[in-house]
Amino acid sequence: MSVHAKEHEEAARRLREFAAFNNFSDDELKLLVKAAHHFSTSVPRPLIYEQTPSDACYILLSGEAGVYAGRDRLAVVGPGEVIGESALRRGKLRSATVTTVGAAEVLRIERDDLARLLKSIPALHETMEATVARHALGAEQADPS
Repeated sequence: MSVHAKEHEEAARRLREFAAFNNFSDDELKLLVKAAHHFSTSVPRPLIYEQTPSDACYILLSGEAGVYAGRDRLAVVGPGEVIGESALRRGKLRSATVTTVGAAEVLRIERDDLARLLKSIPALHETMEATVARHALGAEQADPS
């Protein structure tokens, strides 16, 4: 087994640990991981910049990321969280900046790959819809008006 195949196998196994990916078959998880770019960081790293075009979404395998509007921190998201999917699917500008808090492992899925995966993996569509709904609810609860 190649080094990449072992990395894909491990990342798919780790996704299995998160509730958002319970409805995925093992083959679907492997397909998702194979389409993604897997990277690690040991320091804070911006994933998404507010008011920029969306080109990819992210899945945190480990670590945390802060979600900011301007200088205000709106939320902290953790492992298993899908990030940036809403603006990507709607073709809108990003509504927040998202930066890893420290050490993190991340899967990055490019726009074209996500479109292909959504056609191949019905459970991914469900996961994205649930994530959008959860993020919208969190934004409503954070808004004091």
